[in-house]
Amino acid sequence: MNRKMKLLLLLVLGLTLTACASSRKDTGTIGDTGTTAPSSTTGDNSNAFNQANAFGTGLSSSELEALGIIGDPLNYKIVYFQYNSTTIDRRSDIIVKAHARHLAQRGGAQVTLEGHADERGTRDYNLALGERRGQQVEQLMAATGAGNSSVQTISYGEERPANSGHNESAWSENRRVEIKY
Repeated sequence: MNRKMKLLLLLVLGLTLTACASSRKDTGTIGDTGTTAPSSTTGDNSNAFNQANAFGTGLSSSELEALGIIGDPLNYKIVYFQYNSTTIDRRSDIIVKAHARHLAQRGGAQVTLEGHADERGTRDYNLALGERRGQQVEQLMAATGAGNSSVQTISYGEERPANSGHNESAWSENRRVEIKY
């Protein structure tokens, strides 16, 4: 199966899952872990706390969904950047911090951060930009508690595009850092 077909299938799958998630009613479950939240009929407000702190993020599930994070942020291993930027946006911040907390709990785990850039700019500039993006993610992870994990940053610049197209949609997929365990 060629690359375009795989991307098309992933897009269709993603849209299908998004459509299913938005039509689902709240059944009292938290995330997709299969655990049911306790009833609040006894005056216990732990259910309200869990709903306001989905997956330890400090945000509710609906707030995460508004940022484009459906379910556990650990399921997302790619953070994206704006053109010519190393700034980590709110969505990516939540994803990176979730991975940092996970690494801190595992203690001494190894992770590789692969920085990428789109095809615009010189090869050397894009390698440096990918490196800076990886370093930004590494610094945020360290500040969140993943300091005792082994983090390696590699930049591929424009050499390994996620999407080989030559338009803004493709370029936005290529401006990224991939978190690999």
